[in-house]
Amino acid sequence: MISIKSTENLTGARISGDFWDFEELVHALHHITTLDDLQSSYEGVCIRILGVCYDIRLAAQGKHNIEFVKNGMQKDIIKSQNVIVPEQNVYLSVEVLWPELLFTTIALNELYRLQHEHNNGHEWNLHMATIRKFQANVIDCLKDSMNPSDFKLFINMLQVHQTSIVEYAVQYIDLLNLKFIEMTPEERRANLLTFAYKIAFEDTEYLVLKKQLLETSSITESPIHKIKIPLKYPKEIKW
Repeated sequence: MISIKSTENLTGARISGDFWDFEELVHALHHITTLDDLQSSYEGVCIRILGVCYDIRLAAQGKHNIEFVKNGMQKDIIKSQNVIVPEQNVYLSVEVLWPELLFTTIALNELYRLQHEHNNGHEWNLHMATIRKFQANVIDCLKDSMNPSDFKLFINMLQVHQTSIVEYAVQYIDLLNLKFIEMTPEERRANLLTFAYKIAFEDTEYLVLKKQLLETSSITESPIHKIKIPLKYPKEIKW
């Protein structure tokens, strides 16, 4: 079962699970980011989410973290069944920066709706159920990571507000990631809701950036999500 917990310094969240948990999530993310005739308008967002998906796939291959988790097998059960079995399972994990995970969760909400409206999705589709469970895990983690009043506002925003992710300027998430890295753990906790609102409501900083990207796009004739901006992540992140 997928588990999501904030990292020690609240820089991001650690997504944990076994190989099959990650395989299920990877397939679900690929499914929901396939939008057929609508693909071009949401390409940047889908590629961004598939970037998180790629990290999860690498984790499934053991290229990030490996953990050992108790599996519930107790000595009396082992003795009564007369079998030799391990008492721990191998779990894999990967860290994702909070702004990145907030964006993924908010964008998945809209992609979920689009799948239902345009691709004849239904409530019992296994991939869609996996996406909802993943979002629920993120939200459950946020409940422990946000101030209670902020968490209530976040839930209300997620349920009521319809975020536009058409030709979203995904470079903005890089700016938010870098800002978040520079904060203290206390500042991160206090600003999680602010960052969620920045993503969902297209604040002034976002609109200025998108305007600049659109101007460049009109000259280069490239989609805005393919335009590079000079940003550099630190080599090491204190999670």
